Amino acid sequence: MSAGTTASAGGASGLASRARRARLLDAVLLAVLVGFCALFVVWPIACFVWQGLVPAADGSTFASVLADNAGLLANSALVGVLASVLSCVVALAVALVITFGPRLWSRVVTGLVAVSMISPPFVASLAYVELFGRRGLITHGILGLSVSPYGWQGVVLMQALFFAAINVILFTSVLGRVDRASIQAALDLGAPMRRVFSDIIVPLVRPATYVCLLLTFVRSVSDYATPVVIGGKFDTVATQIYVRVVGYSDLRGAAMLNVLLFAVSVAAFLAYRRLDAGVSAASGSLGVSARPAPDEAGFRLTGPVGVAAHAICALFSAFLAVLYLTIAHAAFTRGMGWSAPFTLENLEHLMTFDLGSLRRSIVFSLATALVSTALGLLAAYYAHRRRVRASVALDFVTTVAYTLPGICLGLGYILAFNRPPVELVGTSAILIAVLAAKELAISTRAFSSALAQVPAELDMAAADLGTPAVGILGRVLAPNLLEAAGVSLVNGFSSAMVSYSAVLFLVTPANKTAVFELFDALSGGKYGDAAMVSLAIIVVTTLVNVIFYKFLLKGRK
Repeated sequence: MSAGTTASAGGASGLASRARRARLLDAVLLAVLVGFCALFVVWPIACFVWQGLVPAADGSTFASVLADNAGLLANSALVGVLASVLSCVVALAVALVITFGPRLWSRVVTGLVAVSMISPPFVASLAYVELFGRRGLITHGILGLSVSPYGWQGVVLMQALFFAAINVILFTSVLGRVDRASIQAALDLGAPMRRVFSDIIVPLVRPATYVCLLLTFVRSVSDYATPVVIGGKFDTVATQIYVRVVGYSDLRGAAMLNVLLFAVSVAAFLAYRRLDAGVSAASGSLGVSARPAPDEAGFRLTGPVGVAAHAICALFSAFLAVLYLTIAHAAFTRGMGWSAPFTLENLEHLMTFDLGSLRRSIVFSLATALVSTALGLLAAYYAHRRRVRASVALDFVTTVAYTLPGICLGLGYILAFNRPPVELVGTSAILIAVLAAKELAISTRAFSSALAQVPAELDMAAADLGTPAVGILGRVLAPNLLEAAGVSLVNGFSSAMVSYSAVLFLVTPANKTAVFELFDALSGGKYGDAAMVSLAIIVVTTLVNVIFYKFLLKGRK
């Protein structure tokens, strides 16, 4: 055999070997994704559903537990409906001002909304007690009253205002694509502002409104912290689940109530998928309409609609501004009231006792961001780009954990991982796993949107040149997904820093995070310590976001 023939055979053998390794790596990556979804999403859900539907030893059944807690169901439904409607009204008004209002005012409101998005979930309740409690800055300090701030009204108000931020983002994304030429044409033809709003804007935002209502309702019924902190004697299904697990170790009874929240979440998720398609279709038909220059802007919020929108936006912005000023005031004062003396005791307490929890929060959040980003990239590639077998089911599984109330998923993790062969309860790994599972949907969506902008012909051209599937992902697609990866990393970190319901039943004294130090301080009436922890979380999360975006902008240049 000649030397040339030998070299040719060796080259072919090397190519075949690399192709086999590439196929093996491709199979391993897909197996990792499927394995994670099966182990950390499907299995925990199956565990709590099974526990909730099987009759208990004392004869109690799912139906009997529901009957015994009918009042709690009514409370949850009442708060959920009221908070959803109020939140959407506020969010739509704020989004209208951001989109069509003066540029400077829009930037100020957008900044306040952005800070609200990365704030711990208890800051609204903390500010509410500081402002309207028996010794509140407003009720007692200004009005001279000593009234109880606790009850369902405070729960509705705080949930509506806190959940409004994410709804503002959704409404703004839809309104930002409105074709202003059609609005200007209607105005030129003599249509009054209220008709322009009702006939043009309202139909376009209707699908987004339904989505906001559904998602806010699910968040409300699954929120246990706000009712616990400011609800007083007002209980909901979520608080009862919390009490059954923490107070009575009644996992089966909690699982039965959990099944109810799960059913509500699945119904909302299915409706969301249908409505979200309507939002995408509506957004696609609106036309690209960036904010116009001042001399080009024909549409301005005037008349009753404009007055109402500006008034609601001003109240919402004032609430957020006062909220953060109140937190800062409480963090550096001793006691409550306008005459409370300045102190650094709360900062000293943070540096002495809470710094370890803050470090753990940062480490867990970074790990969550990396894991959810890597898995989101794989999910977007296999389910949306390659469309492998059972890609629809894979897409559903990666998304359902996000819409599932965190308290449901957390209880499922207790039931699933408290015994061999996968005993993870009490470890840091289980916290990272549940947080990554919750954020997987957002990461997948970010990468899917970015992949949709990359022509499929690139994949085919690379494949024709002999590039394996893994090579296409790593060398062809990945360089076009850096911005999506950045969005996923920032979202994963920010969400994990303030997450509490998903890890509520999984946190131990050894891996306690800052948000639980905040909750404990707030529940114990240590408002100064709670305010200082809140400030620390906000500052850390903001700094990480700013640093990342600086690197992102530098990479674009």
